[in-house]
Amino acid sequence: MKGKAVLLAVMLCFVLALGTLTTAKADTLLFPVVAQNQPNVTTIISVVNGAASTHLRYIYRLKETLVGGLPNITGTCTSQAFTRPTFTGDLVSFDVSGVFNGGNALFGDTTSYGGTFDTGGAGARRAYLLVSNSDAAGTRVDVGSNTALKGEAIIMDIAFGAAWGYRAVNDSTREDYSFINAQDGGGVYSALPDDTFNNRRFPFFPPNEWSTRFFVTPIGADMNTANLTATINLMSDVGVTNRNGTVFTFTPIDKNATCTAAVDLADLMDSTAWSSIQSTGGWTWIRVATGDAIVYKLEYVIENPTYGGTNNNGYLISGWKS
Repeated sequence: MKGKAVLLAVMLCFVLALGTLTTAKADTLLFPVVAQNQPNVTTIISVVNGAASTHLRYIYRLKETLVGGLPNITGTCTSQAFTRPTFTGDLVSFDVSGVFNGGNALFGDTTSYGGTFDTGGAGARRAYLLVSNSDAAGTRVDVGSNTALKGEAIIMDIAFGAAWGYRAVNDSTREDYSFINAQDGGGVYSALPDDTFNNRRFPFFPPNEWSTRFFVTPIGADMNTANLTATINLMSDVGVTNRNGTVFTFTPIDKNATCTAAVDLADLMDSTAWSSIQSTGGWTWIRVATGDAIVYKLEYVIENPTYGGTNNNGYLISGWKS
């Protein structure tokens, strides 16, 4: 019996090893916020490949910024995908809108990539971008590393000379197109889960001078095809506090962001409370009520001489332990 048990154990190990060898575990990056509106707004992406894969698979999940003149918050995305060559140590930077160098690799890159990296479309659009190690056919390949890819993005308002940037997200616990929040057992630490106790307090400048906006990208399974939705709102039970310590209560307003979306602070608060903090600004709490989402806060002014013209600043507000 003992000999049979040993043989069974050896066969089991062989089967498990074979399963491991046949499972593609390519590293995958998520760029949660991509914006374009030629020729004024674009996003420049940089990807560093530290693995021995021959190609990278790029998948844009795109939608129009506006529908009927209104922000397209609940609209779904469509996919645009292509595969480009790469090599160990490769760095490629490109403009998703195609304004700079027609969407080809930037900054004197002499590598022959066999095509452009832009979305190929015109007009105001929002997206997120997935980048994964692959073969020439675009099939993910095992590169033996959970962190082989690194990336950064800079979103530029060319017309007004303003920009902000962020680092790409990498779920080190899995190497498919799913990005799972750390609280749910995954490796994404830059997202907020749908937990009442996970909220973020934030200040904001006077709305009569500055605009405050949130970029929301839901995360979860199969982000290469799924149209995930997350609901964000402000904690109306604690209200909004102005700079003098006065608290104003307000009626809660939920915003359901699908695929990726931009939500203005003004749309999360009723008009009475909003008018009360116009000239002072203040602080309150934001949370993800349903779903999991990566959220960035953007504050900006346009052609305001008091602040030197046009300025903006964006930062991650949804860090898991921030």
